[in-house]
Amino acid sequence: MRRILSLSIASASAMIALLVLTVILFTACNGPLYDKSLLESKDGVHFAASSLAEVKAISKAEGKPVFILAHASYCAVCKKMLTTVFPQKETGDLFNNKFINAQVDIETEEGKQIAKEYEINSTPTLLFLAPDGKVIRKTSGFQSKEELLALVKGLVE
Repeated sequence: MRRILSLSIASASAMIALLVLTVILFTACNGPLYDKSLLESKDGVHFAASSLAEVKAISKAEGKPVFILAHASYCAVCKKMLTTVFPQKETGDLFNNKFINAQVDIETEEGKQIAKEYEINSTPTLLFLAPDGKVIRKTSGFQSKEELLALVKGLVE
């Protein structure tokens, strides 16, 4: 009986140590991955708070293409782009001047419809539409600022 009790105490101590280590690692790995000043900056990409239909109407009226960032709440890569790439001034200058910008959460009803219509199977998906609604370019996955700017400059030149 005494041996079982000492094994139980040893197992409990090991479990507690493992739990503490897990909490420490989780906290360290999930600290801020971004510069808070970027998030507070007004220089980055301005995303329209409208439905896709409204964004397309604005695009058609202004003759500018549409940029859609398709993301999901569970997508760490999306969050990284939203906190490190899109808030930057250089990104904002190019996107705000050349596109009507929108973002859509593919988990919402509208997002599910957009994902189906444009065959969005992963996040983040970067979708560029002509003012008439036709797809100019679609790409998925993380894009650094430099990669994204090169991609966009190739579309608007």
